[in-house]
Amino acid sequence: MRLIVVKRVKTSNLYYIGIPVLSILIGLVMSLLIFALIGVPPDLFIRGIASGFQSPQTLRYFALLVMLGVALTLSFRASIWNVGAEGQMIWGMIAGGYIALFVAAQSMYVSPGELANYASMPGVEVIDASPYAPVVSILLMDPSLGKLLMILFGMLAGGLWALIPAVLKAYLDIDEVATTLILNYVAYQLFSHIASYTLRGLSVQAKQFFRTDKANSALLFDLIRGTSVTIQDLVMAAVFFVAVILMYGYTTIGLRLKIIGSNPQLLRSVGVDERRYILLAMFLSGMLAGAAGVSIFASPGVGKLEKITNVVSPPTMNLGYIAILVSWLSMLDTRLVPIYAYIVASLFQGSSMLQLEINAISPGLLTGGALTYIPIGSILIVYVVLRILTDYSIRVRIR
Repeated sequence: MRLIVVKRVKTSNLYYIGIPVLSILIGLVMSLLIFALIGVPPDLFIRGIASGFQSPQTLRYFALLVMLGVALTLSFRASIWNVGAEGQMIWGMIAGGYIALFVAAQSMYVSPGELANYASMPGVEVIDASPYAPVVSILLMDPSLGKLLMILFGMLAGGLWALIPAVLKAYLDIDEVATTLILNYVAYQLFSHIASYTLRGLSVQAKQFFRTDKANSALLFDLIRGTSVTIQDLVMAAVFFVAVILMYGYTTIGLRLKIIGSNPQLLRSVGVDERRYILLAMFLSGMLAGAAGVSIFASPGVGKLEKITNVVSPPTMNLGYIAILVSWLSMLDTRLVPIYAYIVASLFQGSSMLQLEINAISPGLLTGGALTYIPIGSILIVYVVLRILTDYSIRVRIR
């Protein structure tokens, strides 16, 4: 007996709409059944999920998932399977944090008697009002310039981190799925070491909890009232989205990035070194992921780097993995990324709100964020199964 798998040449006209929509619908039905099995009433599940589509907090996840969805679609479309957005976001956080804490501003000890004088100075913020060793943060440049430098260096750091698996893929033909995934966990460990030792802050809290000082609030992004999203988040999401669409539509680089994903032999036949475009696709993808990392660091209420105590719950909120679903549901069409970014962001926010309600009713039902990821995981599983069944013809031949 032999199993014969053949890729289909043609697909239905409804392929690009039907697969994502069916994945979402079937995935949600599966999730409803899973929640029902653990004792969650179906009406509670439906209300919780629906609340995510109305929550103003969804906008934050939407902006981040647009950035990350565009980033991953860019590399996936070139047949470079970058699953390392988590690590690239981490390095964006580190680079943005370094600029905020040591370049655009600087923390320093002051004597307790001089603390009041420093606190009244423009550009100076009290980080720790300890009666023994108070710490202040002093701005060293215009906040707008500081924010721009944070974004630029975060993008550069994310892009450079993405180049590591890209070089291994281009020149040694080492599978990028494995290397990008492994490098995520390397990045988590390096992040913890840097936050705990290399960039560890001066304040009492920083010394106690293995973290940096808090960044000067003037360097944090500007929150839109009534939401948890910032103006900079939405601007970056819009700029990256438009820039990548224009790149594909009007530049030679965009054309070649599309060709390398569908017909790399064509590039070779005209003398183009495809390895350069592997590096470029990963670098650009890593840059956009790095910018998302800066957004997380610079969000009001964060503004610090802190040792990761559990890699299951990193400061990136696992959005680098969730964005893979956004990219796949978009069928690698950048134009569709905002639509599915909103849907996935709403499901993520709704699942989080549902988990809070369930824990209030039945404490300890499931620990951590397990409940939050059930709908996302269910949709992802259904999507993979549907893609296999529609993209390939599977036959069993019995001799």
